[in-house]
Amino acid sequence: MDIFDLIFCNHYLIFFQQPMPANITNTRIRNYYYRMLIWLPLLLAAGCRTIKNYPVEKPFIYKTTVKVDTKLPSSEKSNLVSQLENQLDDSLQVKWTSKRFRKILNRPPVFDTIYAAKSLDYINDLLRASGFMYGNISWDSSINLVENQQRVNVVFNVVTGKRLRLDSIGYAFRDSTLQAIALASRRESQLKKGDAYSNGSISLELDRLLNIYRNNGYLKINREDVYAEVDTVVAALIDPGLDPFEQIRLLEEVQKRRENPQIDIVFKQRGTENPEHLQQYRFREIRIFPDRTLVQDGAGQTPDTIRKNGISIISTKNLFKTPFLLRNNFLLPGALYKQEDVSRTNNVLGQMGAWQQVGIDLLPVDSLAVVDAEINMFPAKKQNLTVDLEASRNATDLITTSNLFGLAINFGLHDRNVNRQAIQANTNMRFGIELGNRGRIIQTLQGSIGQSFSIPKFVTPFRVKAEKNLLSTRTLITASGTLTDLRDFLTFRSLNTTIGYEWTNKKNRNWYYSPFNIEYVRTIKTDSFYKEAQKIPNLNYLYNDGLIISQYLILRQFWTRGKRLYNFKIQLEESGGIFGNIKTLDLNTRLYRFAKADIDFRHYINNPRSSWAFRFFVGVGIPYGKQYDTAGNIIKENNLPFFKSYFAGGPSSMRAWQVRQLGPGSSKFYANSQSFRFADLQLETNIEYRFNLGTLFGINLKSALFTDIGNIWYRNNQGNPELDEAAFKLSRLYKDIAVAGGTSLRFDFNYFMIRFDWAYKMKDPFYSDISSGWFQNVKLLKGQFQLGINAPF
Repeated sequence: MDIFDLIFCNHYLIFFQQPMPANITNTRIRNYYYRMLIWLPLLLAAGCRTIKNYPVEKPFIYKTTVKVDTKLPSSEKSNLVSQLENQLDDSLQVKWTSKRFRKILNRPPVFDTIYAAKSLDYINDLLRASGFMYGNISWDSSINLVENQQRVNVVFNVVTGKRLRLDSIGYAFRDSTLQAIALASRRESQLKKGDAYSNGSISLELDRLLNIYRNNGYLKINREDVYAEVDTVVAALIDPGLDPFEQIRLLEEVQKRRENPQIDIVFKQRGTENPEHLQQYRFREIRIFPDRTLVQDGAGQTPDTIRKNGISIISTKNLFKTPFLLRNNFLLPGALYKQEDVSRTNNVLGQMGAWQQVGIDLLPVDSLAVVDAEINMFPAKKQNLTVDLEASRNATDLITTSNLFGLAINFGLHDRNVNRQAIQANTNMRFGIELGNRGRIIQTLQGSIGQSFSIPKFVTPFRVKAEKNLLSTRTLITASGTLTDLRDFLTFRSLNTTIGYEWTNKKNRNWYYSPFNIEYVRTIKTDSFYKEAQKIPNLNYLYNDGLIISQYLILRQFWTRGKRLYNFKIQLEESGGIFGNIKTLDLNTRLYRFAKADIDFRHYINNPRSSWAFRFFVGVGIPYGKQYDTAGNIIKENNLPFFKSYFAGGPSSMRAWQVRQLGPGSSKFYANSQSFRFADLQLETNIEYRFNLGTLFGINLKSALFTDIGNIWYRNNQGNPELDEAAFKLSRLYKDIAVAGGTSLRFDFNYFMIRFDWAYKMKDPFYSDISSGWFQNVKLLKGQFQLGINAPF
């Protein structure tokens, strides 16, 4: 063991072998345990280090470091270091493995200077491919003797120098059609003057050109037909017939380019060894096989062939309607071959769920410059039934002071091909109970039934002309009903029906718009509820009868840049804007009128054995309706309906608090009650550093360090001075913000993950008047445990 290993193992033994004092009052001891709480997950991740099967009396690789001297920004520098480390020869890469909180190095390779020299060449190749032409690379090594081990530490010092920048980008194709297409699309190029040069960016531009050509009939064009020519001043100096004065001028130019290195790129066409690569193809025969079988039946069936609009549909079982198949096929006889039409047809049909596999075979006839297409589809099983059993635990004194244990059974029936048009139908039923030990065994009963349909087209009273330009379209229709009986306290009855439209455009943005969403809630209250409401008056407003007739719009977009993934979602919803003008609905039927907006942004940085995950959420709702008070007077509505309100806490939000137990603001209004807390506004940021620990009995063991920052608020004090600190005020934001910190143990089974989170209230708004709430009532064993399935975000 080295000195780090000894320090860690000693701390590990001290921490777990010494008894914990019942009451830690000494400041130094308390700070020690707090530091150990923070650093323990990191130390566990590092673990004790062990070297096995190392060569005796021979130097072996123990550590390899790449140091980079560059003027790149820190994020780009980190990415470059990672790339350079991957360029090292395999015999210089140190491969530590994790097993039960231990780091193990097994069979480290013997050190040889030949591998270092090879690595220098590999590093130099990467630097040149990235545009660093005037860098400097060196390496050094040292040996550390530990018992009979000769540990070699190798250090590569890389000075990148200045990076080549693009000076000009040109296109010079001999074929006039290729040249015209390239010039017409040059604005779509990602290469711009002044950008950093790299082989990767040039490769992307070549791919872009090939995609454009393949969408203009060039079925067989490939990388052998186009290339990028790099033009530098240095290349001209090797010309033996160069005029001496011109040579002097070029030498001066070389010196200038060392100070500000630039490069010219020209994309050109190679020779015509494959003339069919430079001819444009058109579709001739289109044949659709909608019910292929993976295993052919020996007896066989005579297929039926239907020909319409020059397209042949060859079927043996008549599982799908002809108009439906034609509507979702984008390959037309006589049309110019387009790769995007082939991909679109394949994706649209493959994503419907009616087929387990879809493939398109292209059969070109070079002599005629035509191509035949066969669309082969293998139907999935039409129906399937699922049964799920789930359990949960809830602790609240809103209904009872006991812990509730819940059991539920779910039934689901899925039909993949309703009406022979790949319409997806789902029927779901749920029955659940919660068990307690105060007064009666069964505390809560719940039952629900739901039906949904997903239709692979827009179903509207009028034709949507833009539908043909979209990558995918769906109409979603849902209806459900739920009965929840909190026995001797409150009963909910709810009905919901929605019609919505989902589509994806060519910019890969996913949209969903629901013009008509109806939600109705009926509550039946008991004497127990009214007694609780005397303590917490807001319960009368939160749990109430209500009707929502709303419309909402959702935008989702995903994009990647290297190892970074971005996920953006915005949702807008309004209720009562149209139907609120009907007085009978507005008051007598208790129509909720509100506007609501949510923004959810997520950013992931993925590395081979670790990752960073960031999430930012902001949501605000504004009620503007009217209601009757207990005296029958018409008053302004102060709250969103409770099933549309914001809440915090639980396994996917502020994890140091139980679900719906944080906020609002720094108010102490709910101090003596664990009743659910809802509000009109929410701010939250979550950060996780996720890393691998190793494997345990074949299961991937992972961990994370995380912090959650946020809270919920009312928009105003609702006329109650006791709620002043529950209302959002920018001047109180720092005091109102809650901060949680913790660690996690995660068992990854590949198809799902079980997550055990342990979190502490690092900053509790309840104690905002004492050091702004920082580190109040924080004790080592007084954290919040959360059990979750899959990652929280």
